[in-house]
Amino acid sequence: MVSLYLNVTPPRPFKSELHSLIHEKRARLAASGVEKGLRRNIDEVLDRIRAHVDGLRTLEGARLLVLFATPDGFWQGYRLPVALPSRLYVEPDPYIRPLTALLEEFDRYCVLVVDAREARLFTMYLGEIEEHLGFFESDTPSWISEGDGRAARGPALGVGPWAGWREPKIQRHIQDHVHRHLKQVSDRTFQAFKRFSFDRLIVGAPEGREGKIYPMLKRHLHSYLQGRLAGVFPGEPDMPEHELKKRALEAAQAHERAEEERLIARLLEESQHRDGLGVLGIERVLPALMLGQVHTLVVDHSFRTPGRVCPADHYLSLSEDRCPLCGGKLAPVEDFVDEVVEEAIAQGAEVEHVFTEHPEFSAQGSGALLRFRV
Repeated sequence: MVSLYLNVTPPRPFKSELHSLIHEKRARLAASGVEKGLRRNIDEVLDRIRAHVDGLRTLEGARLLVLFATPDGFWQGYRLPVALPSRLYVEPDPYIRPLTALLEEFDRYCVLVVDAREARLFTMYLGEIEEHLGFFESDTPSWISEGDGRAARGPALGVGPWAGWREPKIQRHIQDHVHRHLKQVSDRTFQAFKRFSFDRLIVGAPEGREGKIYPMLKRHLHSYLQGRLAGVFPGEPDMPEHELKKRALEAAQAHERAEEERLIARLLEESQHRDGLGVLGIERVLPALMLGQVHTLVVDHSFRTPGRVCPADHYLSLSEDRCPLCGGKLAPVEDFVDEVVEEAIAQGAEVEHVFTEHPEFSAQGSGALLRFRV
């Protein structure tokens, strides 16, 4: 299986970069002693990939081209809106580690931006944001807004824009309109959750958590939405979309890093106790995985090590030559961690990729939270 991850972000010369990757891969395969017949088959696949990429005319909106191909005609391609380093692999099976990292790093977010009168709703995935129009039609009067009279205007308040503003009756009237508006926004957001099945909710509101709107909105949010709340940022519905996207991405990244910190802290704590449900280092992760103990596999995104895999039954080993299950010869692989990730997914385990530096964990490169101890 040939797996290609090609960074096609403009104005990158990705076609010449692919030619270099293919040239280097052919040289490495020849130097490693791969049998000539197999090398011919691989060369044919590489030629098909090169011809396909050379023939591309437009990749609008794409920053990463992913291709999987085999000598027997299998071909599958994807165009993704996020960039990764260009890589070319020839392995017994697809090289999926970058895809699992993308899926784990980029949850599907709902971004709700709301004030006392208006609301906008977006979904955000793989760094792209899409607005969904028509969800909100508030009946809140246009003269109502957050604040102590900052935006009060119009004859409804009396002879002047400030007349009667502090009267309790008018205050209650305003509060009632705002609460009805936020209740409607909350209900529509829950409808969006059922329709789009997003993983996390990010809220933009005037002055963020410190303003008056967010605490009022939170009281109306369905418990399912409150449980998915990942961040709050200062924002208003009339802001430009690019600015809302920037702030929402910052909130999402902060949430991901905080979750990562909690995960690493738990892993380190569990691994320090004799009966703890945690192990550190690929040498301890591998036997736990082979015994089906792994609940959550944790890998540093930059950690790589060579290893061997059985093409027949996916037995994994760091050094053995023969599979103890079928007796077949184990095939060497460049990135053994990719095979570990694939096995974890096949067993139904969670996979978490760590993107920031944690000295104690990064020195090991991998770890796992276990379902049980043997």
